Amino acid sequence: MAAIAVMSAMAGMVASAQDNEPVRFNVTKEHVSADIVQVKFEAVIADGWHVYSAGLEEGGPVSAALVVESAKNARPEDTLKAEGKEISAYDSMFGMDVRYFEDKVVFIQNFKVKGSRFSAKGCLEYGACNDTMCLPPSSVEFTFDESVLK
Repeated sequence: MAAIAVMSAMAGMVASAQDNEPVRFNVTKEHVSADIVQVKFEAVIADGWHVYSAGLEEGGPVSAALVVESAKNARPEDTLKAEGKEISAYDSMFGMDVRYFEDKVVFIQNFKVKGSRFSAKGCLEYGACNDTMCLPPSSVEFTFDESVLK
């Protein structure tokens, strides 16, 4: 009986830890034309937290950035874009103006593909902070092979 109570308490702690993730991503892929595949990183950001935008000044927080580890007949086109309400403000923790998102953001990367066989693998790197602390630099992976996103 005591073992069941301990296991139940541990399961509750794991569920609680998962519920307390300050940023949760959903990654999707869509063919937007015959030669463009769009990868979307949709983030839901917990109250009090924010995720930094792409292309921030050196010496500040971790900017959102796409890292491509491997690609076959696919290459990123243009730069990483963000959809959402971007906030620009002075951040005393970094001593500079920064740009970030609260509540939600969608980072979008288009890939130019050719042929019927293409693939890419990599991640979106990002930084997230609240008013008192920052998470270590984090990443969310993506993989697509032909028309399958994993």
